[in-house]
Amino acid sequence: MNLLQVILPVIIMLIIGMISREKKLISEEGIEGFQTLVMNFTLPISLFYTFYRASIKVDTVIFPITLFVVTAGGIFVGKLICKLIKENDAYFPFTMTGYEAGMLGYALFGILLGSDKITEFALMDIGHVLAIFTVYIAMLKGVGGTRQTAKEVIKGILSTPVLLAVLTGVVLSVTGIGGWIESSSVGPVLGGVCEFIAAPTSAVILVVIGYRMNFIGVAWKKISKVIVLRLVQQGIMAALVFAFFKTLGGIFAEPLTLISVIVMLILPPPFIVPLYVEGEEKKEFYSSAISVYTMVSIVGFMILSAVVLR
Repeated sequence: MNLLQVILPVIIMLIIGMISREKKLISEEGIEGFQTLVMNFTLPISLFYTFYRASIKVDTVIFPITLFVVTAGGIFVGKLICKLIKENDAYFPFTMTGYEAGMLGYALFGILLGSDKITEFALMDIGHVLAIFTVYIAMLKGVGGTRQTAKEVIKGILSTPVLLAVLTGVVLSVTGIGGWIESSSVGPVLGGVCEFIAAPTSAVILVVIGYRMNFIGVAWKKISKVIVLRLVQQGIMAALVFAFFKTLGGIFAEPLTLISVIVMLILPPPFIVPLYVEGEEKKEFYSSAISVYTMVSIVGFMILSAVVLR
């Protein structure tokens, strides 16, 4: 596969999304429907299919633990950086950590290396999602004066189809049931069904992302600060994770693992952030900031693709 084969589909689907918005070819409700379809069906089924056939080892628990620490710890690092630069917006540190894996990361990784190689990335996302629902959202709500209950935390985790699909696949793999299914007459049938359902996932995700990109009325000066500081923090996180994984060696030092780390760390902040921000003006600012950073992520992905495929 050459570089154009990876990059052109991304660019084209983003443009299709933008055109669909500008020409009103798809309504906001239609885009919401696409997003629901992907997050509740096509992406979970794709990940389930990948994991129940995978060979999961005990030491891979380090992947989710690492990204839990990176995501949760990133909030406090962000607060420290904001304090050093005298940034008083209480929501600002939340732009410094968290990664939109569900609506972008899986699509980009799948286009670059194929969904069959997504195991390490998805294992990292388990830790990331748990950090989002247990620490990130709780602290984000706290800024607005709302306390997150234990019931809300559990509900958030149990109502995340992507996470449940990955965990179910992991259980089937570890118990050997997945291998039994794969070698039985059911295996090819189940595989064919899962592959057919999962096929449009990346394309649909990128259309949704393109549709939501809107750069009108962007406060470029403050958003530039978000971009620069997040890049600095993610550079620090990447260096720490790489050093840790290189020290561990083995599967953790393999190129596929390190590429998975890079794909995760170049992603924009979670798209859910504006939902928890108080005040319309701030909601609009953080929505714009995430849209702009998404473009930065796409550029980062292109650079990564050029390096990986050279």
